[in-house]
Amino acid sequence: MRRDPAGPGEIGRIEAAVYGLSPREREVSDPVFRGASTKQISASLRISEYTVRDHLSNAFFKAGRRCRGELVKRPYLGNV
Repeated sequence: MRRDPAGPGEIGRIEAAVYGLSPREREVSDPVFRGASTKQISASLRISEYTVRDHLSNAFFKAGRRCRGELVKRPYLGNV
C-alpha cells in the first residue's frame, strides 16, 4: 500500500499533538508550514505581529526548535 507524504496541514496537526501546542499556538503555527510570513499570519488572524511572534515563540519552545526554519525542516523528529 502506497502512502502519500503528509502535507503541510497534517504536519502541523502532528506537531500540535506531539508537543502539546494550544489551539491558538497551532492556529498561528499552521500557516508557517505553508510558507506564510508573520505579517500574513497577523493579517489573516487579525492579531498583531507581536502576538503572532509570541505564539510562535511558545510553539518553538514546546517543539524544541529555535526558529520557523527548524520547525518546518525538522518536524516531530526530536533532536535529530
